[in-house]
Amino acid sequence: MRAVCIRFIDCEGPGILEPLLREKGYRISYHNAYDPRIQLMPEIHLNFDLIIMLGGPQSVADPDKQEFFKPYYEIVENVVALPNKKLIGICLGSQIIAHALGANVRQGTKGPETGFSDLQILKPEHPIFSGLNGESLLAFHLHEDIFDIPVGADHLLASEFYANQMFSYKNKVFAFQTHIEPTLGMLNVWQNVHKEFIAKGNGDFTDMLSKQQTMEKNAKIIFRNIINL
Repeated sequence: MRAVCIRFIDCEGPGILEPLLREKGYRISYHNAYDPRIQLMPEIHLNFDLIIMLGGPQSVADPDKQEFFKPYYEIVENVVALPNKKLIGICLGSQIIAHALGANVRQGTKGPETGFSDLQILKPEHPIFSGLNGESLLAFHLHEDIFDIPVGADHLLASEFYANQMFSYKNKVFAFQTHIEPTLGMLNVWQNVHKEFIAKGNGDFTDMLSKQQTMEKNAKIIFRNIINL
């Protein structure tokens, strides 16, 4: 099996997802969408069983970026149309998915959502939550744009700040506005790289080690369930 991780900034990678994929025997490739010298592989949806679209500073709500995003919207459409294909989108990746499925993506009216917070599990019976205990899970936020839930999708996670934190579509497309994938090292890098953006919010960045460990424990369960579906 083959997976490709599409990166929109060099400091946002698959995090804890990478060893989970290797554990299941996936061969992993990378595409750096932020590098204009690199062209997207033609018919990428035919060459990979799993496509992962990661986070980045670009905005799906920016009308001047639509030509840039067009091939990534097409990936979503193609994955939906084909059997035995799976797609995970995180942060910007989730917004790309939402737009491609016909939902509105826009800047949130409350400003940036940053740091750690608990998310409510809206459908605990969904198979991706099998093995979790409790009605909530800890996650990390680093975004200002938000999306509506596409028609026909299952709304799965919500926060008090912005309600639409995750949805699934046909149990093959999984869109996380929130972050549950980062390692502690990634979080430390993000605090430096995105310090000006973080300063605009009032998120919780205390006790990073303990919170990342708690988040990772549940994230591994969720991602393994998605991989095994």
